Amino acid sequence: MSSRGAKIKNGHVTTDEYKTKRLVYDAKVLVGKDGNHGLPDYSHSPNRIYIKENSDGSFREMRIYDEEGIMYLEIAYHAEEALTGNRHDKVLHYHLINKELKRSDARKMSSEIYCKYKKYLEVYGL
Repeated sequence: MSSRGAKIKNGHVTTDEYKTKRLVYDAKVLVGKDGNHGLPDYSHSPNRIYIKENSDGSFREMRIYDEEGIMYLEIAYHAEEALTGNRHDKVLHYHLINKELKRSDARKMSSEIYCKYKKYLEVYGL
């Protein structure tokens, strides 16, 4: 399925760290074995989308992976002080991720990105 942090020659490691809670269209909603997890840095499946929910089932974040299984976009809905000026107000935003897995600063959601992933976000009322 996926891996977190470690990378070997083909870019992946075998792990049983996650299980699929359900599907939202073709995106897998992942849950960590201990219930406390981040999303993987790599995907064994090309062009994959993974979603992480909060404990109440609301949307937390979604990562989009390229044809090599490397994440390149993260869409999130949580407090982002750089965008809201506080640590309490949730804001829909995104980060671009380069091939070295360096994330850009948070950016308010653009209409172009929102339209492309709208069907997933609408499931969560966003």
